[in-house]
Amino acid sequence: MAKKAKKKVAAKTATRSKKTKKVIAVKSVKARKPAAKKAPRKAARRGTADVAKLRKAVIVGIKSGKSAEVVAEQLGISRPYLYRLKSNG
Repeated sequence: MAKKAKKKVAAKTATRSKKTKKVIAVKSVKARKPAAKKAPRKAARRGTADVAKLRKAVIVGIKSGKSAEVVAEQLGISRPYLYRLKSNG
């Protein structure tokens, strides 16, 4: 009786755990394309005068009864930055 020759596969076959006998996943051998890199963005820096104006605008906006989301959208800043300006400038 002749044994059949097995074809060799490029990817590794899944192995089984010795304790649980469950199949353990094996990573694919195929090379992935590297993710497209985003262009580096220049960090926007505000001067102290601009920050002072923004802080006053934030305080006035919140005291007038507007929500933080609305005030942040009007001033063109993020909500976390708005809270930072509001609390300690």
